[in-house]
Amino acid sequence: MSALKEEKIVAPDIKLVYDLTEKPNLTNLQAKADRAVLANMRLDLVLPEDNILTVDIDFDTTSGYHGNTMMVMDDFGVEMLATAFAVKYGQEQADVVTNAWQRKQQQDDPRKPTYLLVQKPESENAMPKVYALCGGKKHENDIAPDSII
Repeated sequence: MSALKEEKIVAPDIKLVYDLTEKPNLTNLQAKADRAVLANMRLDLVLPEDNILTVDIDFDTTSGYHGNTMMVMDDFGVEMLATAFAVKYGQEQADVVTNAWQRKQQQDDPRKPTYLLVQKPESENAMPKVYALCGGKKHENDIAPDSII
């Protein structure tokens, strides 16, 4: 039996595909009364080697994704995030965000980050945590070749 699916075109380059199959909530997460919360995301990344790497981001773990506020995936998003940081936390903190995006995280990384994840501050006087992710490893040997069935 196939899953019940619904597609929604948000913009010419954004399509949402809803899997309407009813599933129980097996997470530790609770929805708000007036808003759903993200439990996980599946990303297909196009690597520089022109193949796809699938990454699952699980928000129901102790891995640091709790309190995630935003995901930034391009230069414009980083510019907007850095501008917000400059206004709220000062230019020095904005530069930290910009540098995290523009530079490899480790000198021997093969690429710059693919996306930034931003967590809300743990307290009123704390800074948001910004994670620059997915650029620290070449995946050419990690991806299995297509299977022929």
